[in-house]
Amino acid sequence: MNDLPSDITPADLPWAPLYTVTRSGRPEMSQHGIIYVWAEDRKLFANAGHSLLRVGDTRFPLWGRSLLKPFQLMVLYPVLKQAYPELTDAHVALLMASQQGDAKQQQGLREMMAIGALSEADLHCPACKPLRAKNSAAESPFNHPCAGKHLAHLLYLKAKGQPLDDYLNPMAEPYNLLRELLGYLMNRDHFAESADGCGMPNYALSAVEMAQLYHALVMPVSRDLIRQCPDELTEILEAWNVIADTMQRYADLIGGENRLDTQLMQESTACGQPIPLIAKEGADGLLCVGIGPNERFSDGLGVFVKLASGYEPAKLKTIIFALLGQLGLRAPQQPEPTGIVQTHFHFDLTNAVIQAG
Repeated sequence: MNDLPSDITPADLPWAPLYTVTRSGRPEMSQHGIIYVWAEDRKLFANAGHSLLRVGDTRFPLWGRSLLKPFQLMVLYPVLKQAYPELTDAHVALLMASQQGDAKQQQGLREMMAIGALSEADLHCPACKPLRAKNSAAESPFNHPCAGKHLAHLLYLKAKGQPLDDYLNPMAEPYNLLRELLGYLMNRDHFAESADGCGMPNYALSAVEMAQLYHALVMPVSRDLIRQCPDELTEILEAWNVIADTMQRYADLIGGENRLDTQLMQESTACGQPIPLIAKEGADGLLCVGIGPNERFSDGLGVFVKLASGYEPAKLKTIIFALLGQLGLRAPQQPEPTGIVQTHFHFDLTNAVIQAG
């Protein structure tokens, strides 16, 4: 077993208990991680509001992984829209999806490869089976959950007449634009950088930053945000509303059948009324949800969850459903009928709802 890096001790880890399962009153399992819930209050001033819940170290830099896909696409979108009029809105959704091999997802990806005259050999993401594959499925880069993101970069570079073989170079033009966009939105000029599991450059943001980014994304873009940005970001920020709207309208493509982010977007109601909601899962137990204005929270919410144990969809679902239930945005979860197995959450948003409502 490898030791932690010398500058990290167990006490430095950012996780805190999220919930504990008991059987006949005795602890059986505990889940650790980070939760952050943000409620904007526009009566104060722009980007101000209330931290309704902090569990764990919510300022700890975490790799954004697939949570960054909407913003990765945003920097490419103006060029793609102009260069490829054949691209449909469904295609655009797939360019920021974490595809799992559903038939509609793979059909759309193949259509875009044909539009761009690209082949599987152009994709530099690792070969793998689809997430929903049968044992007989062949491994291919085309099956990688990030194939759409990689395809977006290839289409962008082809439209600009740039070489395709080095598109993962972190100094390539799209990544420079992404760093500039994130820096402008987060008001900082440096991000820790690594490579995502798909090989593409990835950046570290805190739970606070990611929750606020997703809250901002579900809201109409501020004209001041566009007026005050550097010139090279103007067209990119004008794509803001398109990205959020596409995620909501094509929720079935963003994750796929039975995926949590797709389910949340398809079932987004509060007090029986539809509400704007975007959601995105990320590798190793990440989830971000942006919730638009509703009867309980007039200026919307941003929610971030990270599981310390990594990607465990059932546990992530347990947490986000509990959070939404405590916020009054979903029917409360029902306890086990026998009472033998009970789930005890280590967070309570009931008072936060009263204060913010």
